Amino acid sequence: MIQRIQSLWLLLSTTCAAITWIVPTFAGAASDGNMKIFSVRESIVLLFLIAFIAASSFVNIFFFQNRKRQKMVIGATILATIGFIIAQFLIVKGFKTNFQISQGNWEISAILPIFIILFQVFAFVGIRKDEKLLSSADRLR
Repeated sequence: MIQRIQSLWLLLSTTCAAITWIVPTFAGAASDGNMKIFSVRESIVLLFLIAFIAASSFVNIFFFQNRKRQKMVIGATILATIGFIIAQFLIVKGFKTNFQISQGNWEISAILPIFIILFQVFAFVGIRKDEKLLSSADRLR
């Protein structure tokens, strides 16, 4: 049901995950002077995590009839995103060490997981509002 606000937040979360998959994460000059670029697609762990995050966010839109399941999937997605952020930092740190990169730039896809968490939290709040609205409507009957 796309007209619910939490569906919009989940769709934005999916979009951020897809952009993270496509756009490079880190770029820096190696000790030999060549520009080295790190992308999520270079690590199987990061690739699996971002695919799980994108798929769970998108599929969660269609669980609108089961709000308890939606909240559970949101919790799992937030935990996966936190794990993704930690793994991303550690893997990029190893990438910098391997190519002896002293300075580099984090690209836009490095901060998108924070927005994924934020959009998931907004979706959770929207689901809670729906539950409160339904419970108040049940009391009126």
